[in-house]
Amino acid sequence: MSNTTISIALSLLLSVTALTANSENMAESLMKLRADVEQLDSSISDEKDTYKASMKSFLRQKDDLESVIAREDLKIKQIQQELSKVHKEIKEAGKNSEGLKPLLLSALDLLEENIQTSLPFKTAERLNDIAKIKEQIQNDLITPQKALALTWNTYSDAIRMTKENGLFKQTITLDGKERLAEVARIGTMMMYFKTPDESVGYVSKDSQGWFYKEALSKEEKSQILNLFDAFKKQIRTGYFTLPNAIVMTEVK
Repeated sequence: MSNTTISIALSLLLSVTALTANSENMAESLMKLRADVEQLDSSISDEKDTYKASMKSFLRQKDDLESVIAREDLKIKQIQQELSKVHKEIKEAGKNSEGLKPLLLSALDLLEENIQTSLPFKTAERLNDIAKIKEQIQNDLITPQKALALTWNTYSDAIRMTKENGLFKQTITLDGKERLAEVARIGTMMMYFKTPDESVGYVSKDSQGWFYKEALSKEEKSQILNLFDAFKKQIRTGYFTLPNAIVMTEVK
């Protein structure tokens, strides 16, 4: 066999070997690409499922919030109706100052009941203020005109609270202990708290009454702390993601 023939044979052998190696590499690359595509497709599917679940949760919260807003609007209308009713009765009894006393006491009783069943925001202080007005009226310590002004102001405060968002301080009961805390109140629909040691949570209600529920998950804590930070920066409106602390109370 000549050297030329041997060279051609070697060249053909090397070409076949290289082609075989390239084919194996291509097959391996295709398998890897196919695996990557399948993994990506699985990830996309998981993301879609997560997105759908999140949207369902947001829609439920939106429905809850709209329901509570409707309840709050109804509550405001009820307070305004009571105020209008008292105003009319006061006009009828205007010539007789003594006739104002039972009307004002009745109006204060209604407001007292509303405070006891509403969001526990400075409840003791607000009830104490009403008790003082009632005592002054019953013991003739103030004029009927003064009593009327004070009663009117308490109703105005109750209506203002339903539209007011802000930061306040009050004593709360957490884990059976009374603690001074900052509270972020959103109207009379929701109220969140933060203690000096950074424990955070929100007000909730069950068959036994009101209680303060501590947020335990990292996500909920972050959301509540962001709300407090925004309020401290005087940001009172905007979009906030928060734990669902909407209180679904019945309106009588």
